[in-house]
Amino acid sequence: MPKMQFLYDNLKELVEYLNFLEEPIPVTHYCRHYPQFGTLYQQNYKINTDGRMGMADYHRLMQINVSFYCEAEGNFSYTLSSRGLIDREYAFLFDRGLRFQQKNYRSDRAQFVVERKIPVRFQILLDYPSSKLKVNIYNHENFLTFHKSFAIEQLDDEFLDSFLSYFMRRDNRFIRTTISEEERAAILDNIALFHKNEQRHTQPDLFNTTFEQDEKQASDPVRRIFSRFNKL
Repeated sequence: MPKMQFLYDNLKELVEYLNFLEEPIPVTHYCRHYPQFGTLYQQNYKINTDGRMGMADYHRLMQINVSFYCEAEGNFSYTLSSRGLIDREYAFLFDRGLRFQQKNYRSDRAQFVVERKIPVRFQILLDYPSSKLKVNIYNHENFLTFHKSFAIEQLDDEFLDSFLSYFMRRDNRFIRTTISEEERAAILDNIALFHKNEQRHTQPDLFNTTFEQDEKQASDPVRRIFSRFNKL
């Protein structure tokens, strides 16, 4: 509980400070798929601890929610000409909490008018039985969701610094995946193996046979390592 109170106190202070300043954080190139959003501004912060709009008992904090908008004036529109595309677009926009209108011209043709206002939410949940902290981030960039669990002992000043730096769009250390020493060693071993096989070019037949076998063996652990990163 002291860890949750520590996080809440810092986040509450930050929200009050940012709202007092009334200086929005510019967000450029939020999403490649929708370049029409242009430059947005991160502002209008709210914090609650009950999952709605209120505050739970400070001594029984089980969750912290900070929400805000990335927004700018106006809207933009585009037309889709496939029933499947239209249905998927509607589901996507609705799921991401965007404000939009759909104007149907016929069953397989529709225009979408989308407001330049994206709701963003940072959620911190205390998993009391397992003594872990779950962090969920929605729509902070590129309409992505981020989920990660942390051991309670990880909630220190370094955690807070990386969390707030990502929140303020200064860097992405918080969501960046680190490579363990074991994984790093596996990568270096495979690189060394590749260069060793490359030096066998004076024996083409032997090299081709051996290299194909070694490459298959070497690529598997590397592929396993990086496939995990791609899923995050």
